[in-house]
Amino acid sequence: MMNRIMTCCILLLLFASAIQAQSFHGSIVGTVADASGGSISGASVTLTSSDTNERKAAPSGADGTFRFVDLNPGNYRLEIEQPGFKRQTRTNVQVEVAAVVRVDVALEVGDTTQSVVVTDSAPLIQSENATLSQVIDQKTVQEMPLNGRNVLNLVALVPGVVPQGGSMGNLQGQNIFAAGNFQIGGGQANQSASFLDGAPLNVNYGNLTTLVPTQDAISEFRVQVSNNTAEYGRYTGGVINLLSKSGTNQFHGSLYEFLRNRSLNSSTFFANATGAGKPAYVQNQYGGTVGGPVKKDRLFIFGSYEAYRQRSSNNFITTVPTAPMLTGDFSGYRNTAGAVIPIYDPLTTCGRLTNAACPAGATITRSQFPNNTVPTSRIDPFSRQLSTKLFGAPNTAANQFTNLLNFSANVPSGGDNDQGNVRVDHTVSEKQRIFGRYTQWTLANIGGNAYSNSPYYVGGSNPENFTTYQATIGDTYSISPTMVADVRASFLRFSYDRDLKTPAGSLDLTSLGLPSYFKSVFLGTYPTMNFSGDYGAGGGQRISSRNNSYALSGSVSKFAGKHQLKVGGEGRRVDSNFFQINSPGGAYTFSNVFTSRNALSPGASGNSLASFLIGSPSVGTLNIPNITASNMYYQGYYITDTWQPTQRLTLTLGLRYEVPGTWRERNNNMATFNPSATNSLVSLNGQPLKGAFDLVDSEAQPGRGLKPEKVNLFAPRIGGAYRLNSLTVIRGGGGLFFTPADAVFVESPYQNAVNIASNAMVSTVDSQQTPSAVLSNPFPNGLILAPGRSSNYQRVLLGGNFNSTSGGGNSAILANSRQPYMLQWNFGIQRQLPTGMVVEVAYAGSRGVHLPNSGTQLNQLADKYLSLGSQLVSSVANPFLGIITSGPLSQPTVQYGQLLRPFPQYQSVIDAGGYTGTSTYHAMTVRTEKRYSAGTILGAYTFSKIMGNIETSTPWLESGQTAAFQNFNNLNLEKSISSFDARQRLTLSYVVGLPFGKGHRFLSGITGLADRVISGWGVNGVSTFQKGFPLGFTSTPNLTNSFGGNSRPNLVADCVRNVEGAVQSRINKFFNTACYTAPAAYTFGNASRTDPGVRGPGIANYDFSLVKKTSFRERYNLEFRAEIFNLFNRVQFGRPNTAQTVSANNTFGVITTQANGPRLIQMAMHLRF
Repeated sequence: MMNRIMTCCILLLLFASAIQAQSFHGSIVGTVADASGGSISGASVTLTSSDTNERKAAPSGADGTFRFVDLNPGNYRLEIEQPGFKRQTRTNVQVEVAAVVRVDVALEVGDTTQSVVVTDSAPLIQSENATLSQVIDQKTVQEMPLNGRNVLNLVALVPGVVPQGGSMGNLQGQNIFAAGNFQIGGGQANQSASFLDGAPLNVNYGNLTTLVPTQDAISEFRVQVSNNTAEYGRYTGGVINLLSKSGTNQFHGSLYEFLRNRSLNSSTFFANATGAGKPAYVQNQYGGTVGGPVKKDRLFIFGSYEAYRQRSSNNFITTVPTAPMLTGDFSGYRNTAGAVIPIYDPLTTCGRLTNAACPAGATITRSQFPNNTVPTSRIDPFSRQLSTKLFGAPNTAANQFTNLLNFSANVPSGGDNDQGNVRVDHTVSEKQRIFGRYTQWTLANIGGNAYSNSPYYVGGSNPENFTTYQATIGDTYSISPTMVADVRASFLRFSYDRDLKTPAGSLDLTSLGLPSYFKSVFLGTYPTMNFSGDYGAGGGQRISSRNNSYALSGSVSKFAGKHQLKVGGEGRRVDSNFFQINSPGGAYTFSNVFTSRNALSPGASGNSLASFLIGSPSVGTLNIPNITASNMYYQGYYITDTWQPTQRLTLTLGLRYEVPGTWRERNNNMATFNPSATNSLVSLNGQPLKGAFDLVDSEAQPGRGLKPEKVNLFAPRIGGAYRLNSLTVIRGGGGLFFTPADAVFVESPYQNAVNIASNAMVSTVDSQQTPSAVLSNPFPNGLILAPGRSSNYQRVLLGGNFNSTSGGGNSAILANSRQPYMLQWNFGIQRQLPTGMVVEVAYAGSRGVHLPNSGTQLNQLADKYLSLGSQLVSSVANPFLGIITSGPLSQPTVQYGQLLRPFPQYQSVIDAGGYTGTSTYHAMTVRTEKRYSAGTILGAYTFSKIMGNIETSTPWLESGQTAAFQNFNNLNLEKSISSFDARQRLTLSYVVGLPFGKGHRFLSGITGLADRVISGWGVNGVSTFQKGFPLGFTSTPNLTNSFGGNSRPNLVADCVRNVEGAVQSRINKFFNTACYTAPAAYTFGNASRTDPGVRGPGIANYDFSLVKKTSFRERYNLEFRAEIFNLFNRVQFGRPNTAQTVSANNTFGVITTQANGPRLIQMAMHLRF
């Protein structure tokens, strides 16, 4: 059935009976009238491109209306002739990307040999549609100072846009998955659709934007924030519509070099504070473009190349153990008052093992290690071997007792970046125009390590390499004067690799003394060690991705009287050949609990490093994957009617139909979790248990798809624009938009339960009161492998821990999940002022329904059981003994609470997408724009509020900003201000030529050398101001014992949580930490998911450039540019630590990072011709 549908889709497109899906084309619409306003029908209207001399002709209709659609953005000349009237020529008619330009013509009585010439200016008001959008014109793209020349930084100039983690600044050294990480119009972060020349740039890895064109290769682009027409689908944020440069009848080009080095930069705040000094920095960015005619008026070519080379470093601050601590000596481990923090022996827990019973009425306690020192005989062999490799030596002055933040280093970073682009345009005839483009972008980030002796990358990135290839072709054909067709096809391939310092697969773990069963770990490398208490150790990921995206779309526009009809659709195929394992050598997390006085109430005792030395992690896992290959097909069809019942009113009515698709895996290695199915392998108290996994392409789940195809998705769109007069327009509308089926990264087939075996270490069976397995033999029953479609897959999955909410692990997936969507609506008014400035005030709203929430825990204890208290963690006989053969549920005893879970035969059961999220967004936006010959000024203000019970679906990009759910049993209580709510945001951008020299306002009479010195100066810049994001708090350790929930602190009543003063004066206590206390065991904290009253540091940033342009030989222009980022060297501090904890020597409330860069200065020479 699916193949038949796709075949029909392709045939429809090939025969041009479909509409373009994401158009970068513009349109011109207008009327021809006489001096009295009467319509003139049959007038000859001719449109000519000023760049390529392409001509189109169409007569005016019965009501005097004429239309030209599917136009390449650019400058045009419009000629109107009618017998009995003077011929009128309108020059400088500027068509912008995805814009509709209105040109109304009033002819004067006279002879056609007489001519009237009118020079237009670029349109400022949008009188023909209701979409809230902003074009970033060529002058702004070309002139604006951009760190790393990242053109997507300009998206942040648009009202309704809030940049998220990693999206701003230089692409080199950043997580490439964050390039398009913007929250637009109240949608989830990273859920916008990006296009280059109408070809999609997003792939399924979290809706990743895979290609960022170079600054000199982009002509202009439009950010479409709210209420797009039915042409657009497969997104719930906004649309970023980029247009590449093309050749013209004149040869044009550029050569440039941008230089930045250490001597021009300032140092970071923390580098200065720790004495680390100014980080190393050398950057060269150079390239060129050239474009022109191959055959005048017919065939044009444009090409560009840019290279980027950077070698730099980042300041890294952490806490490392002292030398005595690494040998087990904690006699010097003290709190801020200088008192020794005791370290306890978990083998002495009273009432456990062979130890004496606890005294009547006493808590479960332990004995302290003599002299607060772990004996050499008690240090785990594997821990002893690793302890010399994990950390650097203290090198920074710190508190004499706590030794917190006693290490700093400048960690190498940087890399290489190359991009090439070729575009060919061919005007076949007045009826047909075709184009083709090929772009290739490669980027390599180097690895960085703060510790010279470590086999890990610590404090820096793991090395990564990626390449994006994209090819696209398009054909626009005028079937008749009233019908135009457009067909477009594109192919994109994204190749990505990341590895560890000790490459995955290069290390035989048995060579480190681990048992022989580690031979089955085919990606062997050093395991990742995570420590609470701020010890900085290393780890990393192994990722290999080969993702393909094929897209085919087409269009037909038909004019009929007052209506312009469009019908059609698009088809896409997405291939995902992806592999990711976080910590392929295993991951172990250590806390103070095992070495505290009381595991059930650890307090200010114990130490995570001491727990490591005795080989007792709180959690240990080793994931072993299968290799998968998968694909998905998407279809979208729509019809739109643009109706002009009067010359003042334009209505756009549309309906879009989508089949979002579902994942298929080459070998059908996928299964979904069925909560209502009886699991025949296990029972409890003589009763069968619910909860099992159904393989795809089986009787339980027919069909090869991960989920059933959704075939009933209709998305209505409506918009209206009413021109009160030529200077004022009122606009409004609304629509429904669906989330792509591949947007939830964790639902990818490679993370399916049957494709990753998650081996869980049983480090304790009694809530860390006594240890069980140890680090040198973490999986004494051996390792399990991913079962795939093997006949015993159901048994292998028993006891599994399906808890991944990001890459590298596995999760449960419900087959019948709901379709997420976003409702958008807006209303606004635009007014063009006599000064040539346009002002727009608008309201925009949205509501998200069934949104993905990064995972919903299906196996949390019912709240009613928390009243059982310590009985929940008491050990009872395991009814699954001998049936479940690995993990905690294979032991002779289990905790009583485990048997009360909805699916006691499993540990965590997290539905990867969740689809339980809701959100609401309300915003007032104000946009001001003024364009003139010497430049552009743009102001954007947004006052908004986002609430919901969900966050971004790519939380790993947000540096801990997102707030986790606490109680999955009541998601209504998780509703709060969103963690990416920026209540107020203001950007002011400007490109201004200074009015000095010949032909300008000041010193206009100057000539010769003096004129060359004084004229040609300009200033450009962006000023950004934004309130901080609300903070979300957690409480550690998690003592709720809810078997799946998380923990947040309690708020102290009437406690003032904010601390007065500048941020710099509060970096060691950003908020009042005394207002947050740990909840009692077996209870949830009362803090909301985010605290609306406590926000992180905001933004006040100024980027600036000074430009001197000198023209020579008429066609050449030499520019010298000095660009300064963070002009006033203002520190934007990062988020404080929001993990409330009872452990000693913690950094709760402390800021240790700088979110922005220090002042950076780069010099450039730019030759344009």
